[in-house]
Amino acid sequence: MNEKALQILEQYDLEVLRSYGGRGGIMLETKDGLKMIKEFAGSRAKLPLEQRVLGILAERGVCAVDQVQANKEGELVTIGDYETPYIIKDWPPGRECDPKNEEELLKSMRLLARVHRELRGVLRTEGAERRRILGADRSEELEKHNREMKRARNFIRTRQKKGEFELLYLQCAETIFQNGADALELLKASGSEKLYQQAVDGEHLCHGEYVHHNILLQRQETALVNFSRFEINVQMNDVSQFLRKIMEKHNWNGGLAERMLTAYERERPLSGEERAYLAASLCYPEKAWKLVHHYYHTNKAWVPEKSAEKLQVFLAQNERRKKMVKELWVS
Repeated sequence: MNEKALQILEQYDLEVLRSYGGRGGIMLETKDGLKMIKEFAGSRAKLPLEQRVLGILAERGVCAVDQVQANKEGELVTIGDYETPYIIKDWPPGRECDPKNEEELLKSMRLLARVHRELRGVLRTEGAERRRILGADRSEELEKHNREMKRARNFIRTRQKKGEFELLYLQCAETIFQNGADALELLKASGSEKLYQQAVDGEHLCHGEYVHHNILLQRQETALVNFSRFEINVQMNDVSQFLRKIMEKHNWNGGLAERMLTAYERERPLSGEERAYLAASLCYPEKAWKLVHHYYHTNKAWVPEKSAEKLQVFLAQNERRKKMVKELWVS
């Protein structure tokens, strides 16, 4: 264990038996169970709200979670050398959900539905607290994404020397723009404005990063970690994110997507508006936007080869993705 971690541990009542690196921090086997110590990069103002959410899920037996442990002074964040903030979390045992294991994917969808069902109107925030956790309207987000993709295209056109990613993006940009515009139109037609207002009024909470890396499985138990991006928003955003990540790995397998959605609905049935919202979200060329966003906001002198490879994979799957979404939810 490094000296920084040792200094931080002096401020906690913990007896460490063993330590090892993992998950971007240091895992600690203690007499009180498994812990993780890591630098804290989140919002200190939002952290107490996150703790309340995790406490609700734990108390109601929804799943195991990674609550932050307070130090000897009762503080959630501990300051180390050079004013570096650290936290120590309880860490549930288990391994990450296997994105290739259908049984685990269905279990993860059922868990997400239970989390969504329990996290409605539980915080009762207002004022500054509410603003800290209020997510953006999805249609406004997509409008910004669409504008950014066009700005990136215009920027690339001005460059004399273009790399593989840049040349490929210029070739497919118009198709991606049209996909983005079509998805935005579908989203608005789905009643997204109404759903967003319902989420705000009813304080519907999203995990914010519901991906297989944050779902831990051990025997019959399931845990959910890394809630730092939780927000008030339409809960279909979590469903869309998880489905998209998994479908990219399964070449947009419509049968699997349908079974995953059925698993979710066994715990929390969806309204017609929610299904339409989900379809529109999946229609959006999210992978292409993320690649372009990363390119546009980083050093243009060196673009990783994998960026072009990932864009090629997106293009190869694009028609299959649109066909799957249309067959399952649009038609």
